[in-house]
Amino acid sequence: MTCPRFRRSPHVDKDAWWKRYCLTVAIYLKPGGSVGSVQHFYHFLFDYLLPLYELELSDGVAGKGHVILDCGPMNVWLDFVFGENAFTRVSREKFARDASRRLWNRQVRLDRFAIRKGILIDIVRFTEVVAAFRERFLPPIPSRDNVTVLDRRPPPAFYTDGSAKFQGGGSTRRSISNLDRLVEHISTHSATALVAFEDTSPAEQLRIINQTDVLIGQHGAGLSHLLFLHDNAALVELNSANLLLPHFRLLSERTGREYHELVIDGVHATLSDEMIEEISHLVASRRLNG
Repeated sequence: MTCPRFRRSPHVDKDAWWKRYCLTVAIYLKPGGSVGSVQHFYHFLFDYLLPLYELELSDGVAGKGHVILDCGPMNVWLDFVFGENAFTRVSREKFARDASRRLWNRQVRLDRFAIRKGILIDIVRFTEVVAAFRERFLPPIPSRDNVTVLDRRPPPAFYTDGSAKFQGGGSTRRSISNLDRLVEHISTHSATALVAFEDTSPAEQLRIINQTDVLIGQHGAGLSHLLFLHDNAALVELNSANLLLPHFRLLSERTGREYHELVIDGVHATLSDEMIEEISHLVASRRLNG
């Protein structure tokens, strides 16, 4: 006679233990890069957002409870692209601790798209993912002939109060004091706007870029939007003489965008009258030749 204490109930689901096990398994989606922080837009775009979008296209990962890093102010892009609550977001400390705490948790390192200096790792794969992203979020429009000048504003408190892995950014890192004069000059012959993407939603950023024919800005993560420009658009990068970083020149070359570089004095600079005239003439010449 079986002891009542250990008698198997006829209503017990024999697979319940397996279901409970599956519910406890967490899949942690790790950024592809190891140098920069995905809390800053450049590395967020190449190491996390676009690789996540690639994984969504192939496997449909959004809404399945997968765990990703909390990317601070970049989280608005995740909500915009995948929908709110598409992933479980945790801090970088908790991500590192919990991902390895249980042996049955899975860690998936995403394949990044660019190394430190902006060299694309797999241009074919990258082109396909960006094309799919553009098809979904940048619809065809009748005219793309605006000139967009990127301003740099002080960074959000997240980047100055110790919350971010790497502190600083925005105009505290690099700035140009008289971009308004440049806009005024170019506006005499072309529709021109001075924008600061720090204060702009992802949807509005893409709307602006979708209408842009010439993107002008100081070296910085905002120039990564060149990926979403139309195929015949141009990038004008204002690069500091003491840096001359090649990221966006290389990206422009590999993606077929027209690229121009002008060298300015220092990371905090004022454009000379001659340089303002040179940039304005460059834009006007493009209009005449287009």
